[in-house]
Amino acid sequence: MPEFKLVDGRLSEYYNHFGDYRLVSCQATDTRLMGVVALKLTWRGKEKSRSHYYQVIHLDYSEYGIDEYLEFECIPGTDTYADNKEEMNYHWNHFINVMGGEVVTISADAMLKLIELAIPLASDDIDREYDDTTNSEFRHHALMRLDLMKAELAKAGVTSDTCTAAASIYATSPEKLASCETINYFIMRVIDHDFDAAEFLSVMPREEIENCMLAEPGIQTLVRSSITRSSVDVDPPEDGISYPYRCRITTLGRNGYYHASFVIWLNADYKTRNAKVSDIQVGSLVKLSEYESALQVVQKEYITVFECPDNVLNHFNIEYIGPMSGADPVVVPNGWLYTAYKKDNSHVNKTEYRLGDDVFGYALLSIGGQFILMTHDMTSITTLDNAVLYSLYSPQMSASGRYLLEKTPVFHTLCHTPGALFEDLIEPKND
Repeated sequence: MPEFKLVDGRLSEYYNHFGDYRLVSCQATDTRLMGVVALKLTWRGKEKSRSHYYQVIHLDYSEYGIDEYLEFECIPGTDTYADNKEEMNYHWNHFINVMGGEVVTISADAMLKLIELAIPLASDDIDREYDDTTNSEFRHHALMRLDLMKAELAKAGVTSDTCTAAASIYATSPEKLASCETINYFIMRVIDHDFDAAEFLSVMPREEIENCMLAEPGIQTLVRSSITRSSVDVDPPEDGISYPYRCRITTLGRNGYYHASFVIWLNADYKTRNAKVSDIQVGSLVKLSEYESALQVVQKEYITVFECPDNVLNHFNIEYIGPMSGADPVVVPNGWLYTAYKKDNSHVNKTEYRLGDDVFGYALLSIGGQFILMTHDMTSITTLDNAVLYSLYSPQMSASGRYLLEKTPVFHTLCHTPGALFEDLIEPKND
């Protein structure tokens, strides 16, 4: 009796497309020090050189390992060619816009090392704040496809063995870091339990980094930091040569906000690029009350409200508002929220860092017929105001008010209150 074997076709998720292509390019965002990296891998057909296969991958080095994994086969002359190419570019450009980093070309072994270091975090036994069965199934699928890819590259002699963890981080990090960048990135990586990247930024023993008091509350997000230069007379270094900085930070963990104050030393002065952290001494680490947390994270809100008639609301196109062009709409209870990000991560190189400083501005198209702009600084709101006033919508949308809210931000509430108008959420002034 003849034996039968099931052969997976090209549309099967188990089909090894990588055997039909050669890897020709690995692009990445230089955002490894933010704890994430986006990759775009380009493969060219072995028999049909005009055919391409693409992988778009988002790696997370905190809890999830692999946040996104997509493949696109683009064969000229097929019905799916244009749509697949457009969708691939959409996802890749989205990652670039959101992450704010430069796109760099990296070697195949560095790419494999980046994936290898993220894979352990994609296992099911990792304790994550948010997870479900769908996410688990996605990770299993991504790991299966990556195994096929790695096996195919191994046949050509390409492995991660020729690249160290530090080299892969270096390949996906900015070439020159100022003192504030080094300090802020180091803090981010320590509290995120991303000790590979923290070690890359330091000359401290790995054990000391992992046992730093800042990491004790578990995985956290850096919400705010304030850095001031100290002096070797006030905070003398143990090695006799490092330069001290005093820091105060607010972080967000799973069970609330924390505040810490500490001294951190760099092994070069503030004028030197790419200095390393040589020591850190934490003075205090306390959990904040809800009231104290609110005081730490509150930011000014500059808001402009435009009345949006139905004919504009029903056919609205954010591309007509220049600075917001390319922003993807996110459905919220009160309409559609657009977020425009800055083009780089220069906000990390500041003595006063705040989470969200990478955002240029927000726009809410509310179901009540208002177009509301919000930024945290006056320059950005002016730019957005002018963009609307000089857009194609200018004859139809009129500004009904400009506001500065310093102590009682309302934009988040406005986005999440169905049918609310801006004026419903602010207190009228007494006559």
